[in-house]
Amino acid sequence: MLTFYFKEAFRIFKRSPFATVVTISMTTLAILLAVVSVFVLFGSAKLSDRIKRSIELNVYLDNTLTSEQINSIRSQLVSEPEILSVEFIDKNQAIDQFLKETGEDFRKVLDQNPLPNSFVVRFKPAPLDEKSIETYSAKYKLIPGVTDVVYDYKTVLRLLSILKSGGTSIYIVSAVLIFLSLYLVYSNNKVQINSNKNLYTIMKLVGAKISTMKIPIILNGIMIGVFSSVICVILYNLALMLLTKVFANVSFDSQIRLVNLLILIIGILLGFLGSFVSSYKIRKLLEAS
Repeated sequence: MLTFYFKEAFRIFKRSPFATVVTISMTTLAILLAVVSVFVLFGSAKLSDRIKRSIELNVYLDNTLTSEQINSIRSQLVSEPEILSVEFIDKNQAIDQFLKETGEDFRKVLDQNPLPNSFVVRFKPAPLDEKSIETYSAKYKLIPGVTDVVYDYKTVLRLLSILKSGGTSIYIVSAVLIFLSLYLVYSNNKVQINSNKNLYTIMKLVGAKISTMKIPIILNGIMIGVFSSVICVILYNLALMLLTKVFANVSFDSQIRLVNLLILIIGILLGFLGSFVSSYKIRKLLEAS
């Protein structure tokens, strides 16, 4: 019986090779985009968190503040729930940073150090966006002893917004292609079922169960998913080989097995779901006859 199931599944391939090739091609593309979507989903979140953690806000202090007052401001900032870390930069450290960033030594012209003491504030990534950072900035300006609050990360925050919208586009395209591949597997099997109406009628007359008739259809869908997965695995590993040659110091070994397994699972699921739904057409076909 098992041999019969596989013979019937392969016979479906032979009856409509063009439709099968189109279905495999679309399923392959859908698998690739689905895998990309998974990694974009987790990768973009990590990248977003990393960028947000690197955002710094400079809280400048009045030069007349005592050490106790400075510590009091520090304690107030640390107690804010959105703040990840607070680093104190004294006037001398500020000179070193100024020289590093500009390459100009104002001490040749000025006798006194005009740079104030300050705190460098870094935020927790979860609540951070362009609106919230402006709200935080305004709130810190109200702290007694704070003269100004400065940040210059609007470009970075806009980049985060672009990354987010780009990821959304990939998810939408992926979802459309996954649906299309499911529909193609479904419609391809549906055509095969309609063209073999007489065969299924004869099988029903000799006592064959509808579940027996469904199995070759479902096997055909799973085979399409497996073939598509194999193509994706080959393309993925070829891409890794090229990347390894271009970036000799980068290792992808830890990801290969995981991605290959993910590709196989997605391919089998797409093939199975499309064919499983179409197999219900057999019962309707036999009931109508």
